[in-house]
Amino acid sequence: MSFGDHLEDLRGCLVKAIIGVVIGVIVSLIFGKEILEIICRPLLIVQHANGLPPRLQVLAPTAAFLAYLKIGFLSGLIITMPWVLYQIWAFVAAGLYAHERRFMRLLVPTSLGLFVVGVLFLYFIVLPIVLHFFITFNKTFGIPDLTPTAFQRLLLPDRESALPPTELVNGVEIPIVQDDPADAHSGQVWINATTRRLVVKTDSEVLSMPLEPGASAMTMHSQFAIDFYISFVLMLALAFGIAFETPVVVFFLAWSRIVTRAAMARGRRYVLLATVIACAMLTPPDVISQLLLAGPMYLLFEVGMLVARITERKAAARDE
Repeated sequence: MSFGDHLEDLRGCLVKAIIGVVIGVIVSLIFGKEILEIICRPLLIVQHANGLPPRLQVLAPTAAFLAYLKIGFLSGLIITMPWVLYQIWAFVAAGLYAHERRFMRLLVPTSLGLFVVGVLFLYFIVLPIVLHFFITFNKTFGIPDLTPTAFQRLLLPDRESALPPTELVNGVEIPIVQDDPADAHSGQVWINATTRRLVVKTDSEVLSMPLEPGASAMTMHSQFAIDFYISFVLMLALAFGIAFETPVVVFFLAWSRIVTRAAMARGRRYVLLATVIACAMLTPPDVISQLLLAGPMYLLFEVGMLVARITERKAAARDE
């Protein structure tokens, strides 16, 4: 084809890809609340397991709405990625030889599958580990001794004299249940052991408050803002999705002879260093996420080297 025909073909592929992305974004916005619930589920589970109220904070009036839009647009792009890759493949295939087309037909679905595996690996394995580590770390900060010094007593009000006298009522027991009673009457009080909440039934509504494990409260409460949490998860998802493309990149470099497999094998120490640096750039600034990404990424490099080695042996056998 002429240069003008190539441009026309490119324009058609871009238009089709954009239309597919727009449709995917619309569908994702329709199911945005369900997608947001899926993303927040690992955090809520870890919070509940550590005795914290399973909730996220909204620090701005528009924070939840903007998070909903962000999730809708990014989810639409991820869902329609196969269609976008197909359009790219359709444009590139016109300039390839037959054996190169067979390679690309294998490369495109493999790349997509590895990206999905990386995101799932983050969601089901890495994210609970990272969240549990940081929430557990925050729980180690307890409330210090609040007894004022002699000089502070001169400046601060006497809390004991400021409090009204109280009397303890003996024999009062609060029932502990697994589920809220369906026929609760006004004035009834109980503790829901499943949700760890103290619940009171009034004439018009049900009131509740969260309970914390331990004799003393924690200084740091791991209640994260919804926009920061979503950005944190999406950054990790993108990092793990890209990192899991390592076998494809290694195999492509060896297949195209841009870098031979022997040269990559001799430079393993530099590959390991580059892996650590890349993980530090792709993940948020914490060591746990970097290590959980660097380990699988280097193992995937070795997988790519193994596949390239098998391919080279088959090619040598065919030549013989």
